[in-house]
Amino acid sequence: MELSTSRPRVLGWLRSAAFLDGDWGTSIAYVLGIGFALGGYASFWHLMMMLSLTALVAVNYMTICRLYPNGGGVYSSVYHRSRTFAVIGALLLGADYVITMSLSILEACHYFGLENAPIWAIALILCIGSFNWFGPKQTGGVALFISISTILSLATIVASSAPTALTSAYIEPLSGGFLKNWGIFAAIILSISGIESISNMTGLMKDPTRDSRRAISAVLTKISIATVFLTLAMHAVPGLEGRTEDMLRFLGEHYVGEWFGWVIGLALGLLLLSAGNTAMNDLVNIQFLMAVDKELPQPLRLLNRYGMPIIPLVIATAAPVIILLIVHDVLILAHLYAIGVVGAILINIGSTATDNSLGLKKKIRFMMMVSAVVLFFVEISIAIEKPDAALFAGVVLFVGLSARRLAQRKKAVPVPSVEVVTAPAYRNVRTGRKAPTAKFLVAMKTVSDRLLQFAIEEAKARNALLYVLRIKEIAVGSLPEKLEFYGNGAERKLAETLDTADINYHVISISSYEVGYTIAEQAATLGVDRLILGATQRTLVEKALRGDVLKTVSALLPEEIQLIIYRA
Repeated sequence: MELSTSRPRVLGWLRSAAFLDGDWGTSIAYVLGIGFALGGYASFWHLMMMLSLTALVAVNYMTICRLYPNGGGVYSSVYHRSRTFAVIGALLLGADYVITMSLSILEACHYFGLENAPIWAIALILCIGSFNWFGPKQTGGVALFISISTILSLATIVASSAPTALTSAYIEPLSGGFLKNWGIFAAIILSISGIESISNMTGLMKDPTRDSRRAISAVLTKISIATVFLTLAMHAVPGLEGRTEDMLRFLGEHYVGEWFGWVIGLALGLLLLSAGNTAMNDLVNIQFLMAVDKELPQPLRLLNRYGMPIIPLVIATAAPVIILLIVHDVLILAHLYAIGVVGAILINIGSTATDNSLGLKKKIRFMMMVSAVVLFFVEISIAIEKPDAALFAGVVLFVGLSARRLAQRKKAVPVPSVEVVTAPAYRNVRTGRKAPTAKFLVAMKTVSDRLLQFAIEEAKARNALLYVLRIKEIAVGSLPEKLEFYGNGAERKLAETLDTADINYHVISISSYEVGYTIAEQAATLGVDRLILGATQRTLVEKALRGDVLKTVSALLPEEIQLIIYRA
C-alpha cells in the first residue's frame, strides 16, 4: 500500500521556542563550566567568541527554515543535492543525538545532586526508552512550563549577581598563543548544538518562516543575555574551581542562597532530561526516515502497536547507555559531542550556501560561507586534537555507511512477487445507488467488525455516504508525503465487507503522527454530518503517555459535526 501522510501544522512560535529551548537552550547548563575548566579566568573571551558564532549560525538557520518549510534538517535539505552527503550529515547528527542523551542526562543527574551520577543516568535513559515504547509526545505545555521555569531561575541569578558581576568580574587577558586559544574555542563550540532541531520542526509550524524566526530570536536572546551576565558572575567569584559539572547550580547557591541551589538544580535538571528525551525521539525519527528512503535496512521501519519504530528505539536507548558505560567525564563527552554536531551543521549550511538554485542574496550567501569556513576548521581541529572524537565519528560513519551498503544490496536483489493491495489516499467505490442525503465518517486504526457494522447500519438507515478513515499511526514527527506498506489482508476484508453492505462508501487510508488532529481535520475537510469513533479500554499508563484521542477530537471538531462514541 502507498499511504498519504497527515502532517498537521499545529506549532506556533511560542511552543516552537519552548521545544527549541529544551534542546539548544540546554547548552548553557554545561558550556560555562567546561569553558571555565579549560580557560580559567580568561574564558570570558572564548565564551564571547563562541556566542558570536552561535548568533551567526542562528541567523543562517532562519534562512534555512524559510527555504525548507516542510523540514530543513541536514538530511532533508541536502538529500536533493547529494544522497551520500545527506546520509553522512544524518549519521553525524545521529552521533550528536547519542552524545546529547549521554551528556544531558548525566548533567541532569549532577544538577539533581545525585551520587553515582553515571549509574543514575543509565537508569534514567532506560526509563525514557521504556516510556517512548508507547510513542509519548512531550506536549507544548510541558515544554513551555519547563522553559519558563528555567528562564525565571536564570533571571534570578542574573539579577542577584549583576551588582557584583558588573563591578568585580576578574577577566584575564588571553595567553598561550593562537593555537591554544583556538583549541579552547573549538572545545566549547557545542553551544551551537540544538539549533538544527528548529529546522526539523518547520513541517509542524503554522507559519514556518515567521514562527521559526521568532523562535530562534527568542531563544538566541535568552542564551546571549544569560551567557554574558552569568560568565561575568562566574568571573567575579575568587578562587573558583572544580564546578565543571554544575556551574549554574553553584552560582545560584553563591549569589542567591544555599536553598536556591535546589531550585536551579531542579529547573535545569528537568530541562536537560527534556533535551535527552527530544534527542532520543530525533534519533528514532532519522533512522526511520532513512529506512523509508531505503538508505538503511528495511527492518528499521518495523513498528510496534503504538506506531513507534522498534529497532530504532532499541538503538536510541542502547547507544547512550554504552557510551556512559565507557565514558563518565563531561569534558570527554563534550569532545565527542562537538565533532558530530559541527559536521552536521557544516554540511547543512555549506550545502545551502553553494546551492545556486535557491537564489540567495549575496549578503546571506556570504554569511553562510563564512560560517561554513569557520565550522570546517573547527571540525578539522577537533579531529586532529581529539583522536577519541575522530574515532567515535569514524565508528558511527562506518557502521551507518555499512548498513546503507547492506540496504542497497538488499534493494538490488530481486524479491519474489507478492500480491500487494494498492490503497491511494482516496478510494472511490460503489456507485449506482440513489444519491446520499448525508455524509458520515467512521475512523479506525485497526478494522473493528463491530464498529464497522454499526457505522454501516447507521449509513444505511439514513441513506448516508460512509467515509471509512483508516489511520496508520506512526510516532515520527517528520513524515514524508507518502509511505509504502505491505498489505496484511485487512484492506481486502474491509473492501469485501463494504461491497456487500449495499451502501455508498469512500475509503481513505492515511498515516499520521497526530491521530486525534488528523481525524478532526478529515472530518472538517470532508464536511461530514456525523463522526463515529470507537472507544476501547486502555490502561492508565497508556492514557498518561499517549494522551486521549477522543478528548483531542472533541476539542477540535467543528460544532456542526455530531460525534458518536461507540464502545467496541
